[in-house]
Amino acid sequence: LHIHTKYSDGEDNEFEILQKIKKVGINEFAICDHDNLEGSQKVHNLLKKENSNLIFHTGVELSCIVNNYKSRNIDVHLLVRDFDYYDENILFLINKISSLRKQKIQRMVDLIKQVYNIHIKQSEINNALKETNSFGKPHMYKILATYGNYDREEFFQNMRKLKSSDLKLDVLEVINKLKNTQGYVTLAHPIEIMKEYNMSYEDIDELVKYLSSKGLDGLETKHSTHTKEDADIFSKIAKKYNLKETEGSDYHGPNIKPTIKLGICEKKQ
Repeated sequence: LHIHTKYSDGEDNEFEILQKIKKVGINEFAICDHDNLEGSQKVHNLLKKENSNLIFHTGVELSCIVNNYKSRNIDVHLLVRDFDYYDENILFLINKISSLRKQKIQRMVDLIKQVYNIHIKQSEINNALKETNSFGKPHMYKILATYGNYDREEFFQNMRKLKSSDLKLDVLEVINKLKNTQGYVTLAHPIEIMKEYNMSYEDIDELVKYLSSKGLDGLETKHSTHTKEDADIFSKIAKKYNLKETEGSDYHGPNIKPTIKLGICEKKQ
């Protein structure tokens, strides 16, 4: 229930990803692109044309922030699924995050000018935006690579200097907006939050408790970055707060995330 396409930071278009899904034998899935609905809608429309028996869930992954949580801000991703594409609350959030992403693009352009002394032209950004509604660091690297042989890992290290926490949706706003709508909200890949903020399982338990008290519906307990031990612990946390449990590979494609396989939702130990 967590797959990306080229319409955010994945590799495959709607035809390619659907072919891969069928090839590996997945019979139930969701497209959860970052901050936009285009990939999900295109796959949905393809399945309707085919009159397919595959079980499809509408989905999106929203970039959010938990403000002033224990005196600090925590970046998180929320997975929203099984909503109506035309729900006014969903569209409000998508339009808002789209506006915030445009501001983030300008900050990336400014940082590249500072670090590499290269001025990325607006026309280059506009061309990239024709391919995706969720322009991010991988797309910016592709543009930078046209100027020279710049190391990809070094680029992403440099991009960590980018300050963008204020350009994310407030997690409580998202939960409140979607409380009375069709669909449900899940906290994505908790292990990544643990690594980013040096948290323990107990810390994640407390964060999940806080978010569930505000209306969070689910926890992504199985994920390609979770070991079996991680998944078991997250499952206990989800049950503790009566949350839905979901699983996802977080597949982007073999060139972008080569260690992640479509349909595999557990990290090899």
